[in-house]
Amino acid sequence: MKILILSISLLTSALYMPDSNLHAPDHNAAAEIIVVKDLNANATPYSYFSFVTGKEVPASEAKSTKWDIAFSKTTIAINSGTSGPGQAGAIVVEKPFASVTEAPKDGYKSDSDAGFAIQGGSGNSWYKYDMSVHAILPILGRTILLKTAEGKFVKVEIISYYKGAPEDVPTEESSYYTFRYSMADAEGKY
Repeated sequence: MKILILSISLLTSALYMPDSNLHAPDHNAAAEIIVVKDLNANATPYSYFSFVTGKEVPASEAKSTKWDIAFSKTTIAINSGTSGPGQAGAIVVEKPFASVTEAPKDGYKSDSDAGFAIQGGSGNSWYKYDMSVHAILPILGRTILLKTAEGKFVKVEIISYYKGAPEDVPTEESSYYTFRYSMADAEGKY
């Protein structure tokens, strides 16, 4: 009986004992990587996407903060400045997706009258146009860092611009984005 009471007493103490590590984030745990396949960017004016929900957002919500990034052919808009009411920002870095382990606190650009935060044009940000095969190909080692419409941080890698993400010469069906992304934790770590 004494052992049972002692066991219950220890268990109760353990349950009510404050433990500062009980809810501490595990920085050694890998952040979840989500892959989006064949997001159709042939929509007019854009195909809208939310990183928080992991889903497309209807064009009727374009004037809201429910979306973070929008695609139209090779143009990528973010929900800020001239493109939307959100707090989004973007930086394109010359660093492989897996090597990006922390979100920068500042340096993010907004869409403006001067241009998009994620610049268009071959070689300017995420893609190059390969004349030999007449294809738009993601530039290896480039990662898009985003601050979402609501101020969370995400890293994005464009994998393909073609339907089905073919490894060989692209198909004729273009403007279908396949990309992967990962949300940072509250401290900006991936």
